[in-house]
Order: sequence, then C-alpha cells, then structure tokens
Amino acid sequence: MEYGHFTEGGKKYEIVTPHTPAPWKNFLYNDTYYLEMDQTLQGSGQLVNGYNRTPCICQERYFYLADRKSGKIWNPNFLPLGKDYDSYSCEHGLWSTTLHSVCEGIETTIEVMVPAVGNKELWSLSLRNQSKEEREISLYTVFGFYDHGVMGGECVYDEEEQVIIKYAFPYHALYEEKEKVEKEAAYFYLFSDREPDSCDMSRRRFFGSFGETHIPQGVKEGVLSGKKGEAEDFCGALCHNFVIRPNEKVVLFLEAGAAVTKEQIFEQKRKFGGVYVEEERSILQKAWKETEERFFMETPDENLNAFGNYWLKKQITLLTRQNRGSSYCPVRNQLQDAMGYAMFAPKEAEKYILDVMRLQKRDGSLRQWHDTTGAPPRGLCLLNHTDAPVWLVICTEIYARQRGEENVLYKKVPYLDGGDGTVLEHLLKALHYLYQSVGIHGLCLMGDGDWNDPINGVGREGKGESVWLSMALVYATRKILIYLESDPEKTNELTVSAERMKNALNEHAWGGKWYAAAIHDDGTILGDSHDRLFLNTQSWAVLAGIADEERMRLLEEAFGQLATPFGPIILDPPFREWNPHWGRISVKKSGTTENGSVYCHASMFMAFAQAKEGDAEGFYETLWRTLPTNPENMPSRSLQLPIYLANYYYGLRESDNFGRSSQHYGTGTAAWMQMLLMEELLGVESTVWGLRIHPLLSSGWDQVKCRRRYRNAVYDITIKRGEEAAVSVDGRLFEKAVLPYQDGKTYRVEVSIV
Repeated sequence: MEYGHFTEGGKKYEIVTPHTPAPWKNFLYNDTYYLEMDQTLQGSGQLVNGYNRTPCICQERYFYLADRKSGKIWNPNFLPLGKDYDSYSCEHGLWSTTLHSVCEGIETTIEVMVPAVGNKELWSLSLRNQSKEEREISLYTVFGFYDHGVMGGECVYDEEEQVIIKYAFPYHALYEEKEKVEKEAAYFYLFSDREPDSCDMSRRRFFGSFGETHIPQGVKEGVLSGKKGEAEDFCGALCHNFVIRPNEKVVLFLEAGAAVTKEQIFEQKRKFGGVYVEEERSILQKAWKETEERFFMETPDENLNAFGNYWLKKQITLLTRQNRGSSYCPVRNQLQDAMGYAMFAPKEAEKYILDVMRLQKRDGSLRQWHDTTGAPPRGLCLLNHTDAPVWLVICTEIYARQRGEENVLYKKVPYLDGGDGTVLEHLLKALHYLYQSVGIHGLCLMGDGDWNDPINGVGREGKGESVWLSMALVYATRKILIYLESDPEKTNELTVSAERMKNALNEHAWGGKWYAAAIHDDGTILGDSHDRLFLNTQSWAVLAGIADEERMRLLEEAFGQLATPFGPIILDPPFREWNPHWGRISVKKSGTTENGSVYCHASMFMAFAQAKEGDAEGFYETLWRTLPTNPENMPSRSLQLPIYLANYYYGLRESDNFGRSSQHYGTGTAAWMQMLLMEELLGVESTVWGLRIHPLLSSGWDQVKCRRRYRNAVYDITIKRGEEAAVSVDGRLFEKAVLPYQDGKTYRVEVSIV
C-alpha cells in the first residue's frame, strides 16, 4: 500500500490516506513554540522556554462539518468520527501542514503553521461547495486546552473581544515562588477572524458522557452552550454558520496560543485576519528559501536530494535551536547538532558551539552532562562520561571551516573557572587534557562511559580505558595539526602524542579480528574477537588511520558481519542478560539503542570511514539504507514517516519487529549525514583557506550539480565524469582543487573526475 510520496522535488511530502501505520507527525516550530501535527491534524502545542517544553494546546484539534438541511455530520480531518471520503490527502511541508478532503460535496482545505515568532499556531480553513445546490453548513472547531491541575482554572468567552481564554495561575509550591511564575505565558486562547455564532468552554459539556467517538450534542442541535468552564477539563469550541452557493468558497482564519496577559491576546486579535496570516506565511517562505539556497544539490537520487536540500536542514535546525526539547543534555548532542547547523548556517551556529565552550575549565576538562538552566547536578549530570573534550575539538573544527575565516579560531572565549583563551587554545587544552587522562595501557580513561554512555561498568574503579575515545582523540589531533604550521613545537608535541596513542591502540586494543571496545578496570579486554563486535571502534580505527593494510582487510570482513538491509548493527551479538563488566548497556532491551540496534548515528560514522577509504559504492549504500525511504524497509515495516531520520531501527534479526523505526528524531545522524552529503559525496569541502573539491560519486552517476554558498560568494558546481581530473572556475583551469574566492560573486565551477 502506498501511504505517500514526495512532491515539489522533495520540498513536501503528501500522505494519501489517514490510515498510516503510525501517527505521521510533522514538526512545526520557532524558538518559543513547538507543534506536532499528524496526518489527521492531531498534535500537541508546547511552549518552549529555556529549551524546556510545556504543553498548552492539547492533542485533539477537531473540525466538524454539519449539513443543516440533510443532518449529515462528518470530520474533514477524519477524526474523531472516522468517516471515509471521496478524496483525502495531507501534505507535510517545511513550515506548514495542509489537509485536503472532499466529502458530501464539500471540499475542505485546512492549513496550519507556526509563525517565525510567537507562542501560537495559525490556521486557515476553506470550504468550497462542489454541489449544484446552495448549502447551509456549520463548522465546529474544537481545540483542547491543557490544564496544569491543582491550582484550578477557568475558561471563558470574552464577548467584546470575541476570544476564548483559559487561565489558571501557574503552579508553584513555595510561597517565595509566586513572583517567579506569575510572568509565565499561562493564558491559553483561541479566536477567529469572524464572530462565532456560538461557543463552549467545557470539554465535558461539548463531548458529553459518551466521549469523542460520538457526535457531540451541541453539534447535533446546531448551537453550543456558551457557558464557561470552571475547575475541569477545558476546550475552545467555536461554531460558525455558512450559507455557501454552488462553487463558492468561504474562508475562516484561526489563531491558538499562549500569552502572559489578556491584553496581549486582545492586541493580537485586533490585527488578526487573512492579510496578517498571509504576511506570516510570506516570512516563513522567505526564511526557508534562504536556507535552501545556502546549499542545494541535484543528484540522480531524488530521495537523497529531498533530505539534503530540505528535511535534514529542518531536523538539524530544530534539534539545535531547541536543544532536543530539554535543558538537561549531554554536550556531545549540542556540539554535533551545532556542527550540522554550521553546514548551512555557520554564523547562527556559533552561539551553540561557544555556549558549550564556556563550560570548559582552564585545565581543558569539560563535563559531558549539564543543565542549561544552571540547576544543581542530578541524575546523569553526576556521572563522569569522558568524551566531551574530544567532541569540542571535532565539532568546533568543522564549524570553523564552515565560517571560512581563520580569525574565528582566535576569538576569545571565557573558561568556566575564570580567565579566557582563544578558540584554538580551548581546543588545544582539550587535547592536552585527554592525553594526560590515560590508564596503564596508555589509552584514554573510560570513566562512567564514552560516546556509548551506558557502558558504565568498565571504569567504576577509575582505571578502565576507552578504545573508541582514544581513536577519536587521534582523529581530532590530526584535524587540528593543520592549524599549527606556525608553531613547530606544539605540532611536534601533538604528533608524538598521537603516534604514541596509535601504537598503544594497536598493541592493546587489537582483538584478533577487530578492535576491542574497552579495557576493564581489572585489565580484561572487552569486545575482542572472543566477545562481541562493536561497530564504532572499527569505523574510527579507519577514520583515525590506526589500522595497517592487513587489519583493514579484516575490518572490512567485520563490517560485513554487521550488515542488515537498514544499515550496520551497532554491536553483535547484543547483550541478553546482566553483565557487571559492561554495566547498564547489558540490561537495555536487546535490539534497541546501543544494545544491538541499527543505530543510525553510528551508521554515519561507518559511512564516513567508507568515504575516507574511497569506497564510493559502500559509502552511498550506507547512506541510502539509513534513509526512511529505503525500499528494503518501507513504512509498512518501519512505521516511519519518511521526512526525518530515526534514532535507530530495531536490530534483532529473528524478531517480527526487525527494522522497525524508533520513530524518535533526536539523533546526531542528521548532522553527520548533512556533512557527508556536502563534503564527501559531492566533495565540496569548506576550509579556512577556500573550498576544496573532491567528489566521491557512485559508479552509476555521470553528473551531479550543487550550489554552495561559501563566505561571500556562491559557487554553481557541475561535476562530470571524464578522461582526466580537472577543476575550472569561469573557464580558468586550476591545478589544485581549492577555490579561494570570497568577493561576493557567483562562480561557475566545472569539475571533471575520472
């Protein structure tokens, strides 16, 4: 069964049935509001404050249409009555979701969007009479208001302003907290651009005792009670009556949201209407158009184009700007999301990189978990995951390259415990700290975990060592050496340290057929060929240049052992029972997350390794198997809406759920895939000295194109296969594929590859 497909070159995804295998939600957002919207227009509206999300508009958003002559009643958005249609489609876009249905001769179009600024969602509804007779149609709009419980509240209709307002004083436990919470946006509201014919504010009264699956009494009777709601579950229900001539269209505009005061709501209501909504739509269109133009690609793979041009950017922007929906987070997430954001918005990404850098201490240390609100450490914030400094180096270096300005590395940034240093000094201190924090085998200490943070049994005594972190440190060091050409002493120091770490890895971490994952406090090698195979240490052995030629051959066999139709499994075999040497990972459900899933973030590390080895076919295959459009893992099995990358796919081969998506979009996969598409597949790599061109195209691709904005210039790049490799810019041949222009022009670049 086809559930949907991309339209407009991948810019939109059209769902052709309400009967999807799971709720297929689009994510609409700005910096203070977040809205989930599925294919039947159900979803939660949430306020965003300090990265934390607080619900304000509940899950249900129902629309009833009632023909006052025939008595027929249906929902143009399918729920809750579930009546079928003559036609139905829902189109998820970058900045809006639009539902279109035809039933009983009435064509309905409903669009929702979250504007660029404000705690609100904007709705447009149109009804067109397709019949040959005049129709008397009543439209009932019902939004649920979230109630925060114990303080109690009320929901009323202000007749003068024609607004439904729900209010309850924000919850607080201590007397002293009252002044802190009274400025929260606790007024929730709904209004339209036309005066309603009737309304209701009580969810109980509107739906009645039989619940949502029955036609509400007020809808049957044609008029709502108009009574306020008090200390109960609230809703905003509006009734608008229309007389629609044949082929005539009527339009209604709605706004729902939250405010700090009633006066703010009234002020907004007075300027609201179709012109206002159109202006907000235009602002969103312009903003997304600008984002699109920063990087745009044309390849033979239309699904890859859709993600590279549109949906990865949207997912990355959301994850970065809303910190994955929480103030409680690891800096590895913040840094990698911001790294991806820098690929197409480097100036905007700076804030998020430097916010993390300011948490680093003068000795180079950086705690992994923290609370952005400054709340006292709790839970994971009390643990010592050791990988934060290496991510600071890796992600900041990529960000600096996207800025394309060498002076970015010399910007002064304060340390958490006083004083400041340049960005480059922060990175060098991070490297130095990790090289000093090693165990008896010369590898980086594990602490309570590395990137694979549920491996918390290895270093409980403070002696366990991480193989992956040691590899990542070598990789990060080599990325920084290029910036130290004027400092031979520091270059030599880091080169010697990296070589010493590489030798220690090959001496102590080689497990016979692949690299191990860790060395336990007691000296036991974990994850060698007598134990289980971990994907990440094989990928990063390649990225860091650890393995020799013979070991590389064995690593290729190891990668093959992990292969599935949806990408590589993160470890094999998964843990089935508690193992104190490994810790928390061993009691995670087998086949999920770090314990044996196809963990898409790790899949991108493997793809990166394949790219660095020049394996064009393997690299491309890993990318398209990870995409939710993968034909070998269609939505009937994965259950996922194909507009965002999943955190993981269920990895137990023997399970009926093998390949099922987590349907969770909080993942570093998006950032890494965006980088790999731009800098490895198309090979348009930003450096602080210019663009470096080194494509890696699948053998079946004869030509690709892309547009890349870099510094003040725009590069229109065409890559073709030829007999000789060459790069030309506006007809001028370049011996080296580095383009140092930055004067604001648009350049025509032609690249020939063998």
